[in-house]
Amino acid sequence: MAKKKRETVEVPAEDIRIPIRFEDLIGHSEQVRVIGRSLEKGVLPQSLILAGPAGVGKTTLARMIGAALECESPGPGACGACGPCRKARRMIHPDIREIHLQRNDKDKLRKDIVVDQVREDVLDPLGLPPYEGKKLVFIIEPADAMNASAQNALLKSLEEPPSFVQFLLVTANPGGLLPTIRSRCQEITLQPVGRSEMEGALEGRGVTDAERELALAMAGGCPGLLDAYKDAELMAQRAGLAALMEKGLETVAFPDLNPILESLAKEPPRAVVGLALSLTRDAIRTGLGREPRVHRDLAPGLLAAGRARGR
Repeated sequence: MAKKKRETVEVPAEDIRIPIRFEDLIGHSEQVRVIGRSLEKGVLPQSLILAGPAGVGKTTLARMIGAALECESPGPGACGACGPCRKARRMIHPDIREIHLQRNDKDKLRKDIVVDQVREDVLDPLGLPPYEGKKLVFIIEPADAMNASAQNALLKSLEEPPSFVQFLLVTANPGGLLPTIRSRCQEITLQPVGRSEMEGALEGRGVTDAERELALAMAGGCPGLLDAYKDAELMAQRAGLAALMEKGLETVAFPDLNPILESLAKEPPRAVVGLALSLTRDAIRTGLGREPRVHRDLAPGLLAAGRARGR
């Protein structure tokens, strides 16, 4: 079958470089071992879900799998040196395709990945073999952003993909995928990374001793969030939620807390709820006499919050 001519891919102006070797992934050694063995034996499921919290390394792992599938070396992972690996590292390999939320006419991210996007970016290309590589790799992230119509349109292809296709569905919310989608994929879940590995990831970042604990606290075991403590808006949200937990039931505190409530109401609900849950878990741990798992710098306030709620 003749291959469809593709437009020349321009190298990004910032000359992107991404990690593509399994050795460069922070944590998740067991998942990498299983994936590497499957690649070596040629039995990697063609439809995979990579699940886990934001910043834990799901998309990075998906890109590493894509590079490994295109790599010319005999090893189970990407070598990082061959032609396909160099293209994958610069995100210009024509057969590794990423599908993300698109922007609307006002240059704002859409809320859904719609059926037309799935048809154009995924289903239509399935009729042709890879342009130059071994596999045609589709990385869909966030996969749970596909609306019901888009997910249903993808069902048959996930169940019976062409032999040259690899699907990698990346999501922080696997529950947002239809049961029919999940039943057609093998799911790999990435858990937060251990403290020692997170500390190692901070090396060479110029982090001061004072910033170290805060960086680790805000990251919560997710390497991709090691710079979250630099986000003033996020830190303000955290402080606001902690204040609400400590004084939220005291009527006298309402005038001071009302601006916090109004500010939080403007943020994405899922992000606020996720941060609130993280703080609540640590408040419970603190109340039980244990160290907070994430927000160690807020331990006194979390203990006070737990006591206040226990009255």
